[in-house]
Amino acid sequence: MKDLVLGVDIGSQGTCAQLLDATGELQAVAYEGYDVRYPRPGWAEQDPRAWLAALGRTVAEATVGVDRSRIAALSFGSQLDGLVCVDDAGEPLRDAIIWMDRRGDEVCDALAERVDPDDLYRSSGCNLDGGHVGAKIAWIREREPDHFRRTARFLLPGSFVALHASGAYGVDASNASSSMLVDVRRRDWDEATCAAFGIDPATLAPVVPPHGVLGTIAPWLREATGLPAEALVVCGCGDEMAATLGAGVVDPGAVCDVIGTAEPICAVTPEPVFDPTRLVELHPHADPETWLLENPGFVSGGAYRWFRDHLGREELDRAGEERVDVYDLLNELAAQAPPGSEGAIWLPCLMGAMAPEWNADARAGWFGLTPAHTRAHLLRSLLEGSAYALRDILDAMRASGLEPHQIVCVAGGARSQLWRQIRADVTGLPVAAAADVETTARGAAMLAAAGAGLYPSVAAAAAAMSRQGGAPLQPRAEDAAVYASAYDRYRAVYDALRPVFAV
Repeated sequence: MKDLVLGVDIGSQGTCAQLLDATGELQAVAYEGYDVRYPRPGWAEQDPRAWLAALGRTVAEATVGVDRSRIAALSFGSQLDGLVCVDDAGEPLRDAIIWMDRRGDEVCDALAERVDPDDLYRSSGCNLDGGHVGAKIAWIREREPDHFRRTARFLLPGSFVALHASGAYGVDASNASSSMLVDVRRRDWDEATCAAFGIDPATLAPVVPPHGVLGTIAPWLREATGLPAEALVVCGCGDEMAATLGAGVVDPGAVCDVIGTAEPICAVTPEPVFDPTRLVELHPHADPETWLLENPGFVSGGAYRWFRDHLGREELDRAGEERVDVYDLLNELAAQAPPGSEGAIWLPCLMGAMAPEWNADARAGWFGLTPAHTRAHLLRSLLEGSAYALRDILDAMRASGLEPHQIVCVAGGARSQLWRQIRADVTGLPVAAAADVETTARGAAMLAAAGAGLYPSVAAAAAAMSRQGGAPLQPRAEDAAVYASAYDRYRAVYDALRPVFAV
């Protein structure tokens, strides 16, 4: 009986594999981390072979002791905006340029001479931005012409992993959309835009439905995991789309806040709508019947990790000695400071700004420090800064005609009740958490279930397999007043520093 599915989250900090039954009950989970390299300021690379190794080991671990013949399919929720250049055999020619990398900014001015940013936004739903894959391919063409000539296919992380898992090329519209090269209404490559970028569509993976079957398990993956030869490989989608689907966020006005390394903010819309400020983009959803109005995310959980690694040595040591989660200790530290952090403001721009505007030159920093401020203030203000950016994005969604009414937090940061309460107090909206905060893998498992025919549609799989957490946290009036003033201060600091960022 084929009643089990695997969802695999191919993230930038690690890979998480979840085994679920057809009703959505979690059977097992496995995780493996890997490193990101930063060869130069603003650059971020990763060895794509690490994703494959982690795929094999996590799937094997998640299925230990299970009758693997029951597994119907696996699918992926993968990091967006990454580029893998592969040869004719599908092997990488260089390390992947991942979503955090900003080298594509170098070529965007030249691209703007051939592509009108307003026209591009109306056709693709994307801003002309160096973080998107089209700009990264253009960078390869100009700065690494030998790699460009030798590249047989330009793949996104999800299509690279799916290729090696199944032996077939394919990418879904949500992943492909982040390239800037897709007609967002038709959900397929746009030949005119590709030509303007100097890219042959034949060098891109064909666009298929997110629940489309690419093939069966490749021999190497069968050997590494023990999966049955007849198990299906389903294409999958982008990680924030999978996370939104996995959280059960399907109604217009419900917002999915993915607090991972980055913090994408996604809201479902039944038809294409566009933000006049272009702070939020439009992308196809994992449910092929809907779209997502979304901001692709600023470095949020990544900033928390940066604080942990460089300013949290005391908590790291204690966590090792006491065998507790270091983030629990850091949350306790942040809670020692009052709402508003007594005037300390953090700008959440470690890898450029994605709110209140897209600005690759913006940089993070604290403002307003005095001798009375402590590490607790610094950390709480870091958590607050990401909530201010969330408010920026919600305001842009309102300007597009969508009225947010609830936030559902997912991914690792959603485990922090403090962080969720700060978001409620800053935005004035109730904030819930999914029962299983690792909803990227769960959303991928839903696609596997739909692709294997266990459900008639992606929406039906999502309705049956999502799990909601407890009651939402409500905004607290007294703290909301403090944060209203602090938010104005945050915007004033950002606006004042804008001329400095470009120097």
